[in-house]
Amino acid sequence: MLNQEQLSCYQAQANVLYHALYFEPSDFLLGQFRDNEVAVSWPNTGEASSRSRGLGLLAQALDEPDEVLLPRLKRDYTELFIGPGELKAIPWGSPYLHEKRLLCGPSTEAFAAFCQHHGIQVTTQTKEPIDHMGLMLSVVASLLAEEAKQANGVAVKVAGDLLTEHLLPWGGRFCQLMAEGANTPYYQGIALLTTSLLEGLEQDLDLTPLSLQLFL
Repeated sequence: MLNQEQLSCYQAQANVLYHALYFEPSDFLLGQFRDNEVAVSWPNTGEASSRSRGLGLLAQALDEPDEVLLPRLKRDYTELFIGPGELKAIPWGSPYLHEKRLLCGPSTEAFAAFCQHHGIQVTTQTKEPIDHMGLMLSVVASLLAEEAKQANGVAVKVAGDLLTEHLLPWGGRFCQLMAEGANTPYYQGIALLTTSLLEGLEQDLDLTPLSLQLFL
């Protein structure tokens, strides 16, 4: 079981990574990183090596002025996650878990049923599958915040089930593809910080992810 400090730290990390992965890069988010001196204020939860390397890359990126950095980030974001063309790091889970690499496959339906069962609402920007890495991290963040309030083990159990069954089976591969495909230290760093978060939660919650065949 995570203590209150760990819950708050993991919740904050998951929330930041949700914004970094799901939304197009903006001067507002970059300003938040700089104002909060992210390289020194990032919580110490998560796998240490990936966290350290990720923060170093993020700090390197943030040294550039926005007028130089933002166009590069928007291009990187588009090539990684949006297209057109083949995406370098598909952010939805289903293509990793379906032999035909389909969006909205059985794993998407299973995650939707999981959310419905637990009364979880997932808000998307457009009509799109809800098994997006960023969206799933937003759910994890919300559950950890709920656990910090209630402290009864219920929400953290749901978060553990979400990770074990729906996110960890493909999350590591996504992070690997993102790190390899990113052309900027910023997104290379975000990939490593996401790796750190997922590996840390797996260890600290003593989770055993489902072993599923991957097709990406």
